[in-house]
Amino acid sequence: MRLSALPLLLLLALGAGACSKNSDPMSAATGSADASRGLVGQANAEGSFLAYSHDATVRIPGPDIAARVSAVRSACMEARHGSCTVLAEEQSSGQWPEGKLRLRADPKAIEPLVAMAAEGGELFQRSTEAEDLADAVRDNGLRQQRLRTQHQRLSEFLARRDIKAEDLIALSNQLAQIETELQASEQEAAQQQRRIRTNLLTLRFTSSQVTVASSEVGEALRDSLSTLDTSVAVLLTLVVALLPFALLLLVVAWVVRMMLRRRRRSAD
Repeated sequence: MRLSALPLLLLLALGAGACSKNSDPMSAATGSADASRGLVGQANAEGSFLAYSHDATVRIPGPDIAARVSAVRSACMEARHGSCTVLAEEQSSGQWPEGKLRLRADPKAIEPLVAMAAEGGELFQRSTEAEDLADAVRDNGLRQQRLRTQHQRLSEFLARRDIKAEDLIALSNQLAQIETELQASEQEAAQQQRRIRTNLLTLRFTSSQVTVASSEVGEALRDSLSTLDTSVAVLLTLVVALLPFALLLLVVAWVVRMMLRRRRRSAD
């Protein structure tokens, strides 16, 4: 009996070992998935012209919002994780403290900046969008080529010695206009390339704490006091408005009473 049961026990042991080995990759994959839940920057592939923008909302304790906004701003301005520019900053305090940062940074800097913003808190919301600038880049390139061709032809006309004075003035004005349009087109091209090389990141900071000022009970008490204040104000306004009519009625009643007394006396 013992010898016959030995192969069965060996098979059960091997099966348990195989199950334990198969469960390790699953747990490792789960751990890696949990670790990769942060917002990651996006770089363009060869030949693509996508402008990526990210939006992230983090929840941290209200008193820490101002310091966290300052820390992320400093990390961006000091280029700790790569090229980064602060485009806008907003902060609000009081009952519901909030903060907001708009940054333009290298794709590799997006993940550490978001991780820094959400440290000790929660990455509550995140989204990524991409705008395809391929058509805009192509159209602007064709425009630059056309303007450069026109500029070259006008320059050749201006270099002629037999050109008349009035033609010289007209061509000079037209050449100046083309140079202005070409400069604007080159600036637009630089802005397009900047949007393609970098990512736009919008960080929103909200409070994760419920304070007395922001709780539903506190809000209900404030609403009750506001309603009471409004009611008392309406009542006082009504009393003040009716007071002259009440005094007039009292005077009329007193006059009528005096007249009735005189009639009674005369009747007696």
